[in-house]
Amino acid sequence: MLLIHTKSCIVYPASMNQIIIIGAGNWGTTLAHIFSRTLPVVLATKTAEHAQDINTNRENIRYLCGVRLSDSVRAAQFGTFPIEKESTVIVAVPSHEVRHVAQSLRNIINDPVLICASKGFEHTTMKTMSEILQEELPMATTVVMSGPNIAREIAEGKPTKAVLASTNVAALARLSRELKNDCIAFEVCHDVKGVELCAALKGIMAIGVGIADGLELGANFIGVLMTYGLREFVNIAEFLGISKKTIYGIAGLGDMIATCFSPESRNRAFGYLLGKGIPPLNALHSVGMVVEGVQMAKTIAELDGMNIPIPLFSTIAKIIFEPNGHLPDRFIHCLQQYHTN
Repeated sequence: MLLIHTKSCIVYPASMNQIIIIGAGNWGTTLAHIFSRTLPVVLATKTAEHAQDINTNRENIRYLCGVRLSDSVRAAQFGTFPIEKESTVIVAVPSHEVRHVAQSLRNIINDPVLICASKGFEHTTMKTMSEILQEELPMATTVVMSGPNIAREIAEGKPTKAVLASTNVAALARLSRELKNDCIAFEVCHDVKGVELCAALKGIMAIGVGIADGLELGANFIGVLMTYGLREFVNIAEFLGISKKTIYGIAGLGDMIATCFSPESRNRAFGYLLGKGIPPLNALHSVGMVVEGVQMAKTIAELDGMNIPIPLFSTIAKIIFEPNGHLPDRFIHCLQQYHTN
C-alpha cells in the first residue's frame, strides 16, 4: 500500500476508501486502532504537535498510553488534509465540540456519510449530537454509533458489541460491511434518538454509582440506585416518545451497566471522587479527560423543570453543581421520594 506523506497532509490513492476519525482522545484513537486492520485511517488531532507525537511514537501517549498503532494509522491536524468523497468520517470529539467540528466540515466535505461516535446533548438547545450534525450539514447521511464501549478494553482486543443507528438502510448495510472487525460486533437499528438518549443518560447514572461507592454505601444501595436509574431512563423515554426496546438493549441497559462498573469509566471515577469529598472541579482535573455525564447533568436540570419524574437524576445533578450538604442524606432523601411515589 503506497502512502504519500507531506508536512501538512496525508494523501491515499484515490481508489482506496479510508476512514477519517475526528477526535484523538481515547475513544477516537481506539477506533483508529481497530479499524486500521482493514482500511487506512487518518486520525485528526487538534494540534500539529499532537499529530507529530502520535506519528513519531506510534501511540497516543496522552490518551491511550501503551497501545501501539499500526502503520495504517496516520495522525494529522484537523483541517490540513483533504477528505475524499468516498471516505467515511467518524466524529469522536467531546459533545461540546461537535457543533464547531460540524461547522468546520462545511467547506471541506460534500454529501458525507458521518458516523457520530460522540455522546451527549447540547443542553442549550436540547439537541442530540446527530441532530447537531444534521443541522449544520443537512446533506450528510448521519449514523450513530453507541453501546457498551469502554475504549481501553476494546483497544486491548476484548470483545463487545455496538449499535449503528440510522434511518438510511443503505448506509447501515455499507458500514456494517466496511467496519466489520474481530473486536466490535455491530447491531443495526432505526431508533436514532433512543440510542443517543441512552448514551447520554448512562453517564449521569455512572456518576451516581461512583458517588455511592465513594461513600461506601455498599452493593445493595448501588443495586437500588441502578434500578431506579433504569426507571428514570424509561420515564424520560416515554416523555420523548422513544421505544422502551432501545432502553433494554445493549445501547441502553448494556451501556449503563458497563459504564457504572468499569474501573476505566471516567463518569464513575468522577463520581467516586465526589463521594470521597473531592470538590467537583478538583475531581474533573484528577480524571484528566472530559466527563460527559457532567455535561448531561445540565440537561437533566432542564428536564427536571418540565415535571418529568426523575428524582434520582436530579439529585445527582444537584450534587455535581451544589456539592454542599451531607451526601448520604441526600441519597436517602431521594430513596424516600421513590417510597412515597
